[in-house]
Amino acid sequence: MIEKTGLVKELLVLQQEYEGRQKELEKWKAEFDRLSQETEQFMFSFHEKYEQMTIDEEFTDELKEKLENRLEGIRLSDKSVSRLIRRLNPEKEIETATSEFILSENIGKQINENRQVDSETEEVVPDPTSDLQNQDDVEMIAGENHSDSLEGDENNTQEDDIQNQLSEGVSTEKEAEVTEETEETVNPTYSESETALLKEAIHSNQNVLQEVNERIEAAEKRFVTFMEKGIAPIIDGLYSGSNYANDLLVELEQQNHEQFSKVKEWLTIYPRLMKDVEGLFNEFHVELYIPQPQDTFDEYKHEPIGVVEDEELEDEQIKEVVRYGLIYQKELFNQSHFLIRPAQVIVVKNKSKDLVEENRGNVE
Repeated sequence: MIEKTGLVKELLVLQQEYEGRQKELEKWKAEFDRLSQETEQFMFSFHEKYEQMTIDEEFTDELKEKLENRLEGIRLSDKSVSRLIRRLNPEKEIETATSEFILSENIGKQINENRQVDSETEEVVPDPTSDLQNQDDVEMIAGENHSDSLEGDENNTQEDDIQNQLSEGVSTEKEAEVTEETEETVNPTYSESETALLKEAIHSNQNVLQEVNERIEAAEKRFVTFMEKGIAPIIDGLYSGSNYANDLLVELEQQNHEQFSKVKEWLTIYPRLMKDVEGLFNEFHVELYIPQPQDTFDEYKHEPIGVVEDEELEDEQIKEVVRYGLIYQKELFNQSHFLIRPAQVIVVKNKSKDLVEENRGNVE
């Protein structure tokens, strides 16, 4: 007989982790079903708002042309929205592990059945005080140790439960923790064949767990890709169009244009549509990351796409935000908060004062 060397505990740890990861995988299945439904509602709402947009004949020809350009940009965003379900491809289900996880109680049953067969073959009556005690004996011993085990480690408690399952070949509800001393009394050793069976089950379960983890990672990547490549470009287009719209309003206000208020009302289409996009993001714990001008450049959260001089700002302060970032506010890829994409910014980089003075001297 070979002494137990943590095989039961290893089997238990694997089973606990597997059950947790299986729940995570099921969560992603449900999340994609919900994402499909919410995306369809978003598409309908966005398209309905776009279809309601018209350019009043009372606008001047110059304003009509500018607003038609804005409407064309929104039309392109609406076209991107119409492709979201095809991009999400809800018919493609989240894959699960192809191999079956071997439960500890099943290993216990198999070991017990093998022992019974061996006993019948050898015509040996099992000793009731041996490692194969009946369930009443196990429960009696567990009861005697109950008061001492309440403060024990939870993993040890569950390990003892698995140990009982392995010795009895049946799955029972945990009534109490069996201490290490009791465990040695119940089933201190395994035969070489039983040890090999446990090791084989552990190896097989490790492969199944790895497969489940790979399925979860694939689901996470699929989610991130949809948010970054599917939804984000829509709000990027709206953000860019909104900037042009604001420039137009500043121009009209400076001219004291008589149709300023009417144009301002028309351009509220941008915040209304952006609110729909943000609503979809928020529903799935995705937050727009919007740095502000004069914020200090952060190489993790910001992607610099240009530098400018501005003596009113310090070096590495943000001059302009070109594109919003995206942050997933729950755990993803083993990170508590996952940066889906950084914000694109233009950063200030001024010439040094010494260099400026030197250049002035050369000119003189």
